[in-house]
Amino acid sequence: MTSCGDRTSWRKGGPPVRPAPRGCRRLPARSAARVTVALLAALAVALLVAGPAAALYRSGDDWRHVEATLEGLNRRPPGTPIVYLLGGSAARESITNEPNWRSQIAALGGGRVRAYNFGSSSQAFKHSIKIVRAAPDVPSIVLIGLNVGRYTSIPPRTLAPEARASRAAGTYDAHRFHSGDQLSDAAKRALVSRWMRVKYPRFRSRYAGNAATLRELIVVCQEKGFYPVLVELPLNLRIVGHSWDRARTRYHRGARAAAKAYGIPYADFIAHIGLRSSDFVDVSHLVEPGRVKYQRRLSRLVVAKLKQYGLTGRGTASAAAAVSP
Repeated sequence: MTSCGDRTSWRKGGPPVRPAPRGCRRLPARSAARVTVALLAALAVALLVAGPAAALYRSGDDWRHVEATLEGLNRRPPGTPIVYLLGGSAARESITNEPNWRSQIAALGGGRVRAYNFGSSSQAFKHSIKIVRAAPDVPSIVLIGLNVGRYTSIPPRTLAPEARASRAAGTYDAHRFHSGDQLSDAAKRALVSRWMRVKYPRFRSRYAGNAATLRELIVVCQEKGFYPVLVELPLNLRIVGHSWDRARTRYHRGARAAAKAYGIPYADFIAHIGLRSSDFVDVSHLVEPGRVKYQRRLSRLVVAKLKQYGLTGRGTASAAAAVSP
């Protein structure tokens, strides 16, 4: 091993190459061994600390996660209740990770559950129906995420084209966005204006069809013996303000009417959990600080419903240890 300055060159199609310049001082074998051990130890610590964060989100991973999880659940249905979160990419980015979410639910008194974030890119209500129909016949709470985006979708022909792709090797990371990726508030306001120009006309033309499909989704859940709960997905209210009031008021009214008609809850807590603009990468996708806030409130909702529906006795869990967040 040599001790010299950093003179890294890059070889096309290959890893960086570090030539040893002339005049470099060669370390004694014993010193070189100590340095090697230290480097390996540092690498091991880094890997342990990084854990799942070292994973990389790839396009289609969210849909592959839905498909692979459903296959596993049907092969070996669990003996504990299941909680599903359905929605588009805003739902995908709204919790920290599934193991932490399950632990938090247990720590708050919900008992042992399987909790899955099935939020996935451009998930329409028709997609959600296919997911519910494919779910195993296990007592389940289905959190149906709502936002303006779910009413601009065109009903799909298949579950998702990406879901058929082979799963890439590596650990699944649900998050495409992270702290440090946030747009400026000016850029976020530009997105709000663009949505009104481009997406609001789609919302108006597609609202009725998607509102009807939402009701169909509720019926499918209830026919399977599941417990559907309508829940508002995160929205950057600090930036959106009243700009989307016409669209939001319209779907809120329809969702409340559907909830009343089918006797199910409708939860809207996003204005009461202290979300800031910096908690969002844009206007609907949370990053790390915001996920903690939203997940904590969502977990409390889940625990309340598990108790209301008598599902907390279906499994046992020790919640003696404090859970973060």
